[in-house]
Amino acid sequence: MKKIVVIIAALVLFILVSCGDEEPADDAGELPDWDYANVVTDDENSGGNSDTGSELPGDSGADTGTNPGDTGDSGSSDVVVTPDDDPVVPTEECGNEKVDYNERCDTFAPMPCSDLHTMMSGVAYCNANCTAYNLTGCSKSIWGVVNIGFKTDFIMDDSKIGDPSYFAKGSVGYAAFNGLYGDTKTYFPGDMPSVSYASTTNYTGTLGGQKRQLTIKQYPIQNGVQGYPRHELEFAPGTFKVGGDYSINAVSLFDMVDNLLKLVRYRLIDKQNGVECIMGIGYSGRVNIKSVYPENEQLYEGGTISVVANDVDFYHPYEIPGYNDEENPQEVPAEVLKYPVCTK
Repeated sequence: MKKIVVIIAALVLFILVSCGDEEPADDAGELPDWDYANVVTDDENSGGNSDTGSELPGDSGADTGTNPGDTGDSGSSDVVVTPDDDPVVPTEECGNEKVDYNERCDTFAPMPCSDLHTMMSGVAYCNANCTAYNLTGCSKSIWGVVNIGFKTDFIMDDSKIGDPSYFAKGSVGYAAFNGLYGDTKTYFPGDMPSVSYASTTNYTGTLGGQKRQLTIKQYPIQNGVQGYPRHELEFAPGTFKVGGDYSINAVSLFDMVDNLLKLVRYRLIDKQNGVECIMGIGYSGRVNIKSVYPENEQLYEGGTISVVANDVDFYHPYEIPGYNDEENPQEVPAEVLKYPVCTK
């Protein structure tokens, strides 16, 4: 009897061990379980979160876009956020002469403004907190210029951004943008905390087809609430791959056919009389996909992406070259504007 029990126990143990050794089948359509405690970090193994603690549940106003699949923004107006109202403190690595994660610069040496953007001249210096360049010594030869660097280890689903706990999974405290704009020099806030994030939503084309569409946004944090101006990069719907090069385009509609045009829109969003409006729209420049997961998939919740864009030029929507010709006036499509136009 004892021999029979031993034999049965051995068989059960063998079956359990055999099942445990089996590798699950690869499925490109599935994402791994994500460690939410480590979604905002440059070192995947560091276990830390580099975010400033900022939580920004959605935008402060609903998008007015015409895309049938666009869920719009789900956040309430003037959402109170959690960081202290004190100015941005230096990063832990500030001063080591190396641009680390969460830094925009780290040097005492003067920087030619033309190295930051070819349409600028003069000399810039890195702020003492390493989060932005001081551009007061720069001048520009075009209405608006911006350079962009952004990464996130958790792309969010736009329909869920209204949940603060969910938003915190992918919000990144990062000085991702530097530039200036306007008829007189106006600087993007570089001396205060900021929150950046990437969200994906459905885009429905004119023929009814749907693809996923990615948008990257950044807000400054002023007096504990989301501030302005806000930066937006809205990519053509479809798939992404490392090395993909997208062209800034102010006026063309997105192509639903395999994303062949590789277009991305840059918008500068302000707020006037309590209503969000578009102050600037990208005219030229390129956005490069530095890393992305899953590659060649339509991005959705849980993916990762990093992008960099140099020499992005933009104009007030009523001053886009070729669209302010009195003899042949043209209108920027409503889908491209997406917001009412700000008063300069």
